[in-house]
Amino acid sequence: MAEATGPNLLVVGGDTKRLQWLTHHVTSHWPDAEVSTLPAEESPALNRLLVERAPDAVILQIDFADEAASGAVLLHMKQMLQVQPALHCILLAENGGEISAVRALKGGAKDYLPLARITRDQLLTAITEACARRRAAAQAAQARSQPGTENSGISVPGYSIVKDIATSNFSQVFLARSARLRRNVVLKVMNRGESQRELDDAERFQREYEIISSISHRAIAEIYDFGSQPRHLYLAMEYFPCGDLRDRLRNPLSVDESLYYLRAIAEALRVIHVFGILHRDLKPANVMLREDNSPVLIDFGLARRALDEAGTTGIGQVLGSPYYISPEQSQGQRVDARTDLYSLGVMFYEMLTGQRPYGGRTAMAIMSQHASEPVPVLPEPIAAQQPLLDRLMAKTQNARYASADELLADLGPLVAAVA
Repeated sequence: MAEATGPNLLVVGGDTKRLQWLTHHVTSHWPDAEVSTLPAEESPALNRLLVERAPDAVILQIDFADEAASGAVLLHMKQMLQVQPALHCILLAENGGEISAVRALKGGAKDYLPLARITRDQLLTAITEACARRRAAAQAAQARSQPGTENSGISVPGYSIVKDIATSNFSQVFLARSARLRRNVVLKVMNRGESQRELDDAERFQREYEIISSISHRAIAEIYDFGSQPRHLYLAMEYFPCGDLRDRLRNPLSVDESLYYLRAIAEALRVIHVFGILHRDLKPANVMLREDNSPVLIDFGLARRALDEAGTTGIGQVLGSPYYISPEQSQGQRVDARTDLYSLGVMFYEMLTGQRPYGGRTAMAIMSQHASEPVPVLPEPIAAQQPLLDRLMAKTQNARYASADELLADLGPLVAAVA
């Protein structure tokens, strides 16, 4: 987990012992790390320090038992993000709960770490991710500014790019302003090329547009625009300022909340399955949240029509995240609606326990566990959910729920109305 160079951090708070604890763990892991601390009462100086230091992340202590003080911290965070929209803010939260976590993430925090349960590894992981995101954003910005590179000069008529969101080998994703809609949108841009890989990527990009635009439902992200330019294909879609389920899972969920998300995502799967579509890449990062906490499915780049799967399309290919992939998908076998339900089962386990069921050093090791290891056993306090998990994560498709409808029928009397 160690980085080549240490992080540059700015830590704001009034708990001196906590600041010392944090600084010790950071500098013992990264001897060349730069850690600046600022007392909470001097937080108005934050904006100046942001410009002078350009930190990889800002770590803010917040006590939700003090409404005035916590409100001031969230306001300062909002002001910082106005100065540096790509800034990675980590909240070290005391006396907070699920509502506090949602409030913080809506306010722009990237990580919410409860002080009562935080460990050294969790702290270092959050900082590592912050550094990685900042480096990726800086590299993408540098590439776009250099003439002659394939990423330079990205400009889509009618859209003003606000900031980078993500960069992959497949595409770049931006927060952009639509002149026509007069609102922020997510702008996904893919470079065009003539290699076989680039042609395959273009086909997948086109398929994502066709699949999402064919469904009009609140549980599916809305597509506003699709087009092509000599060097790029682009896709404009709905923007979700509240973030995704992956961010939400940084704070533990109650059983009722876990069941709520299980039901809501199952209902979204029911919609796409009715349209004959398999998602094939269901994971927390591909589930966005609306302001009312309802989930929305995104990223249909790996999706397929169920009719395609009736033939040979997709057989022999291994696609999807190794942490959430079904046994049949990991082995390149035929997939169906039960494949998405398996991935939902993995997410359900993570929601209940805060951990993924299987892990390993390599993707192959993780996928092997999905195929051969038994369904994990839930701790005693939440053991009542084991029958649900057993059917969702059954190793064979025939032993799983046959459809989202069947799962929803079981959930009917169980799910409390939270959200």
